[in-house]
Amino acid sequence: MALTRRGLGLGLLATGIGGTAGVALLGPERIERAVTGAGPDPSTLWGFIGGEKVDFVRNPKVRALLSRRYGLALDARRAGSIEMVGDPALTRQQPPWLWPAHSVMTQMARSNGLPVRRDEVVFTSPLVLYSWTPVVAALETAGFVERQGGIHTVRMAPLMEAIERGLAWRDLGVPELYGRAVVTTTDPTRSNSGFSFAALLANLFAGEVASPESLARDGARLRSVFARMGYKEASSGTHWNSYLTEGMGGKPLIAAYESQLVEFILANPARWASLQSAAVRPVMLYPTPTVTSVHPIISLTAQADRLVEALTDPELQDLAWSEHGFRGRLGAVGRGGPAFEGLSPSPAPLMPMPDAPTMLTVVDRLRTPT
Repeated sequence: MALTRRGLGLGLLATGIGGTAGVALLGPERIERAVTGAGPDPSTLWGFIGGEKVDFVRNPKVRALLSRRYGLALDARRAGSIEMVGDPALTRQQPPWLWPAHSVMTQMARSNGLPVRRDEVVFTSPLVLYSWTPVVAALETAGFVERQGGIHTVRMAPLMEAIERGLAWRDLGVPELYGRAVVTTTDPTRSNSGFSFAALLANLFAGEVASPESLARDGARLRSVFARMGYKEASSGTHWNSYLTEGMGGKPLIAAYESQLVEFILANPARWASLQSAAVRPVMLYPTPTVTSVHPIISLTAQADRLVEALTDPELQDLAWSEHGFRGRLGAVGRGGPAFEGLSPSPAPLMPMPDAPTMLTVVDRLRTPT
């Protein structure tokens, strides 16, 4: 049957009415996707994530890019890196993916029987120390800290030997601090920043990369250092917040990630500017040597395989540095981002992490009461 002008007009009118009704049934987000050509509703994947990356996955730019380009939305649940690969209370929930804070965790996940399908380093952040200007000045006078070009480095072996011998804060010339000097960390049996500090100490005590044989000799020393710390938080993010809120009196010297100060400065420029004129202000120090935290995304299900590709997207890599202070997969800084006194372009020298069997021995020894 021939199509008349009247028939065409009625058809267009009906289409218009039907289309209007269809649009009325769509929400504003779906209308935007229809207009912009964006994909369907993103698939939500839940999994466990280290606390230091929570703000990254909450970043609206990160969420929008994952949704638009990869059709993904992340339901990220905070857990310690050691817990997510080894605590039965978490692993029996069968998470589709894990995002711990070190590649050793991939080995541990496999050792614990998790069905690792794919893993890929997303970004890195070196382990550093944080303190406060009066403490840093005292450590510099005592010869433990050196400053060059605004960058502070710590001679870790002599410092830890002095701490082991019972060095007191008053001996350093900081009488307002009570008791013996100590570096505090997260719980090394639950969280990666404490775990990484334990690896660094095990290496320093061994004089090389630690092994089960060196731990048989040095295990008691390692336990003693951690026992002196007292209470230890389970999350790197919580530990960092405690450092900022408790100040020099509560947290005079801690081990954490370089990215945490960088992210704080980027998120709080006014507060950081005011801190620069304070008599007591935060200072970042690079241990010599140190270890670096390598953050792998681990896929445990077929549905999560595409998350590996998504999180290694170059645009996300740039956002990780420019807004959160995470270095790239090879340890280099990305495009844009912060520039402030005390940030090292290269945090070398780095020591290798001991292998997974050795680090499992470290965790077992630190779980053993002193």
